[in-house]
Amino acid sequence: MPSVRAPRLVLLASVLAGVANTVLFPLRNPEQVALATDVYYYSARAALRGADFYAVNPIGQAGFRYPPAVVLAFVPHAALGDPVLAYALQWLLNLAALGGLAVLVIRAVERAGVALTTLDRVLLATTVFLVGPVGVNLVMGQVNPLLALGLAGGAVLLERDRDAAAGAAFGLVALVKLFPALVGVWLLRRRAWRAIAAATVTGVAGLAVGLLAFGPDASVTYVTETLAGETAVASFAGGPDPTAPFVTIRRQLAVLAPGLPSSWLLPVGALVLAPVFAGVNRVVADLRSRLVALQGTLLATLLLLPLEPFYVILVLFPLLPLLYALDDGWPRRLFLAGALLLLVPVTWASVTSVTAVLPAGAASVVRDAATGLFSFVLPPTIGAWLVLAGCLLYQHRAATERANGFV
Repeated sequence: MPSVRAPRLVLLASVLAGVANTVLFPLRNPEQVALATDVYYYSARAALRGADFYAVNPIGQAGFRYPPAVVLAFVPHAALGDPVLAYALQWLLNLAALGGLAVLVIRAVERAGVALTTLDRVLLATTVFLVGPVGVNLVMGQVNPLLALGLAGGAVLLERDRDAAAGAAFGLVALVKLFPALVGVWLLRRRAWRAIAAATVTGVAGLAVGLLAFGPDASVTYVTETLAGETAVASFAGGPDPTAPFVTIRRQLAVLAPGLPSSWLLPVGALVLAPVFAGVNRVVADLRSRLVALQGTLLATLLLLPLEPFYVILVLFPLLPLLYALDDGWPRRLFLAGALLLLVPVTWASVTSVTAVLPAGAASVVRDAATGLFSFVLPPTIGAWLVLAGCLLYQHRAATERANGFV
């Protein structure tokens, strides 16, 4: 039975840091409060008026970023007639989603054969609700808690041989954010053909609904402007910015290949990460190896794209179950260290807060060191690579044991 002391310490540290981060985040960034929900609310109201909801920009930043059909999901928000009420509704939905996610996390640990105490269950559930990446999503009123539940629910449904329902769950998540479609690598490795078919049908149907409801113009705008704009994010044209919050391999590419055109960042990043996608999916013969494969697939996807640390919420399942389920050894040690850096994300804002209370000389030294490090890699990115290293080592050992006839 693996030791539970280290996972408990990681979860406790994550919760304590998460509470502090959630309190400080809106104080440091008041413009971020309800930022996402405001976009959902005003975009849905524009859609109800027959206006171009992609042109709505109530916050002076990026507007609606999802396929046209997704705006229909926010009609209830618009129907409330008040952005504050819409924010409250999004909070209720997110809290319900986190409650469901906590249940799935705990059950996954128990299904892996680990006996949990009441303390462990409380720590796992508390982490789901209070860890820093979750708190940021709640403050912003993001939909990511719902998407995290969709990914976890899809994985659990697949384990229960409900392939069509699992595929539909994955398809809905990918319809909203698109990049979770790379979970298809994991589905292909598992030869979950019905799930793949259901996910494809769900995604295509969602795009068709948008086309029928809003005409071709909205779909063309989504493809040619919204998606094209997303690919240009974190291109680091002027060199890596240590203050930019993006946890992505693009930062390392910008340092190691400064002349690389921004349009090449995605394909080159995919080429670099392709062996990782393959390695983490080497073995899917049992529950632990399938969870490791899913973890590696999701994390590699996050590294490929210019995403911020709060997207770690999408990998809480299977990250949290694996803290307990992995046997003691180097894969677990790497996993624990990486999970801590992911769940307690140190960003430039963290450095600014810490150095504000230091003497001027010490603050300057710390900031100079952080500038050099963060220009190349952010601590959450290091955490992601450590977790991936643990996943790769676990799968290598599992494949070796199977080849030698031990399992």
